[in-house]
Amino acid sequence: MNKPLYREIYESILNKINEGEWKYGDKIPSEKELADQFNVSRITSKKALDLLSQEKRIKRIQGKGSFVTKGAASNSSVTLEANSQLRKDIFTVGLIISDFSESFGVTLVKQIEKEITKLGGLLYLKLSLENVVEEEKAIEELLDIGVDGLIILPVHGEHYNMKILELVLRKFPLVLIDRYLRGIQASAVLTDNIRASTVATNYLFSLGHREVAYITPPDDGTTVLADRLTGYQQAFHQQQYPYNPEIILTSSVTDYLVFKEQGAAFEEELKKIQQFLLENPTITGFVSCRYSLAIVLQHVIHTIGKEVPKDYSVVCFDSPKMNIGPFPFTHILQDEVGIAKKTVLLLHEKMKGKNHTEKELVQFELIEGLSTREV
Repeated sequence: MNKPLYREIYESILNKINEGEWKYGDKIPSEKELADQFNVSRITSKKALDLLSQEKRIKRIQGKGSFVTKGAASNSSVTLEANSQLRKDIFTVGLIISDFSESFGVTLVKQIEKEITKLGGLLYLKLSLENVVEEEKAIEELLDIGVDGLIILPVHGEHYNMKILELVLRKFPLVLIDRYLRGIQASAVLTDNIRASTVATNYLFSLGHREVAYITPPDDGTTVLADRLTGYQQAFHQQQYPYNPEIILTSSVTDYLVFKEQGAAFEEELKKIQQFLLENPTITGFVSCRYSLAIVLQHVIHTIGKEVPKDYSVVCFDSPKMNIGPFPFTHILQDEVGIAKKTVLLLHEKMKGKNHTEKELVQFELIEGLSTREV
């Protein structure tokens, strides 16, 4: 097996320290300088420096650089043996996520980092920005630096990323979060989206609403979207209310918000939502598949002279954290801490050789906000 690139940098620096070329207090090359010298990415050189810092061979001072620590140099066989064992105990994990915000993702990323650190590992974060090419590139870069495991929140899309499929076939330690891939035996940890959407819809029914519409991005094969729609439909069957597929509204409006392309296409999407409201005057409630869609829906409702919750009650998934006062939207609160803990535990087991495949569903909570009221 080829030696990981970060190990070459690590051993080069360690040799210079042990041979006395770099002494206590000396500043060693920066991440960028090492990346240029060894013709690697900065994330690779960073891993080498992080490992040396973990072993207390160097001290990293933000804004100043990395410096050789006191007593860092030693040719003692006992010390080398101890350091060899320490390197075995340190593990690295790559996290690839499309993006994150206060409504969903920030807590998840923080907790994943916390759990990995508690186990003695290092975390490397890459953003795919909902782009399959960037996701593939991130996987390749993290594998190049020799990570021991990967956590991936897959990009939305009709087609699976073949890099993920390759990892599964190789039995590389991998756990997916927030969604799973149908037909592929990859472990995943996610919210029980079917039940969550059923609970959200039934909550509106409990307030006396009967014409409850559903707003979602277009179906792109993502299991999250499919499961949430299934949950909405199940609520009608549970209550034995007539189900009308004509009041399911699909809109790609939030794609333009993400990429800040609020031109003619964006305005057309807004008009489509407005037209839907005007053509369905008996609707009094909405379940929104995403928080961002709930924001857009509320805006359009205001444009036709209506109000939330006076004229329409809205329940959505996720919401930014509130420091004081009630939440603006009644919403499904996903357990990001629970997802993070289960994900890291499952991945750690896989890195220790347990190759079982699991799909773990994490529970949630319905939080009442200012966007709903009784009919």
